[in-house]
Amino acid sequence: MKRFLAVTLALIVTAALLAGCGGSDSSSKTESKADASAAESKAEESKAEESKAAESTPAESTSDESAAPAADDKTAPAASPFTPDFDNITENMLTRSVHSAGNADRLIAKLKAAKAGTEKKLTQIAFLGDSITAGSGATNSKYQYVKLFDNWFKENVSVLYKVTNAGIGATDSYLGVHRVDKDVLSLNPDIIFIEFINDRDDEFYQATMDSLIRKCLAAPTNPAVVLVEMSLKGGGNCQTAHSKAAETYGVPVLSYHDAITPEIDAGNFKFDDLSKDGTHPNNIGHTWVAKIIENFCQQCMDSDKTPEITPFDASVASPTGDKYAGGKVSDLSTEDITVKDQGNWVEASTPWNFQNGWSVGEPGTITFEMEFKNLGMVYYKDVSGKAGKAKVAVDGADVMEVDGDFTGGWGSYAANVECYSSDEVKKHTVTVTIPEGDKTEFEILAWLIS
Repeated sequence: MKRFLAVTLALIVTAALLAGCGGSDSSSKTESKADASAAESKAEESKAEESKAAESTPAESTSDESAAPAADDKTAPAASPFTPDFDNITENMLTRSVHSAGNADRLIAKLKAAKAGTEKKLTQIAFLGDSITAGSGATNSKYQYVKLFDNWFKENVSVLYKVTNAGIGATDSYLGVHRVDKDVLSLNPDIIFIEFINDRDDEFYQATMDSLIRKCLAAPTNPAVVLVEMSLKGGGNCQTAHSKAAETYGVPVLSYHDAITPEIDAGNFKFDDLSKDGTHPNNIGHTWVAKIIENFCQQCMDSDKTPEITPFDASVASPTGDKYAGGKVSDLSTEDITVKDQGNWVEASTPWNFQNGWSVGEPGTITFEMEFKNLGMVYYKDVSGKAGKAKVAVDGADVMEVDGDFTGGWGSYAANVECYSSDEVKKHTVTVTIPEGDKTEFEILAWLIS
């Protein structure tokens, strides 16, 4: 009897010790109610919880893709601090990073075809995004998440591939849906990753992302499309709006935000450990983004499925009306704009990636004739202190005043804004006027037409 009691007591003590062990890896599934409540309280005060981490379950979809494998959701173990390093992103974090596994037939098929090498052709991989995709925050190119994924693909999938980085700093998916044809789809991509932290979590960016996803899925090469969602300090991001668009088409959504936010809320590390400026990931942050993408791709390659790719079903209803269908970037190099009266404006623009615009240094008006339903402007936001405001009119009616002045800002850049929106495509006369004043320089870099 004594022996039985001793064994029983030993088992109870062992169970208690195991239950009390905390950690950040996949074996740590327990969480105290007090700590969980504290983390939840913090989260409710944070903008991050506008887009809570979702379970990694397949979204319902009418697209041609079916679910990739995804592990069960796990919460962050409380009070298990650690210092972020290149290799210590945890299994819990990788699990949470699959915000939605979506329907990944296309990605599974593309990766397995590349691995097998049966088609004997380059796998074209494109990354469309903003400054994070371009590599900002990393100390040099070898730490940029796109480059890290490039290396992983070469080592784990195939040497027959090409990665294109189509990231442009300070841009959003509104510009993205207009430039994707030239910068990405013209390359006949097999896989497209999309990242835009500069979007807001609202209906406007749900519409831009919706049209962007549709356009990519409908491309002739039937590319796999994957969204990558980042996070600002404090948890702000736009993945709720983006996910609403992605759900319709079964597009996988990977979330750096969902991976790190519960750990930060639990006090395990700080956002500053992963970013110097509250926006751009540092070398470790970029490494973790790459590992999140690599992890999901590995899951797809490990799948037992051998799916066939079918074309995008255009009859699937767009949740936002596909407002930006046919979106394009138009400038001096395209034939869809007529300058009716150039006035004192000259054919010149500053940014290296927008070299076919119009500029002026004193008061004056330029008149265009264009056909569109929706119209946006790409313009130069300038820190020189010389840039002024431009009045935009469509068919004689003032629609917007655009301010090119960015005095005291972090640097000059190509900004964009939607100027006009309607329900039908028509030919319009558009004027841009610089009024009298102390600041009279202005650059139109391009027009965004849809």
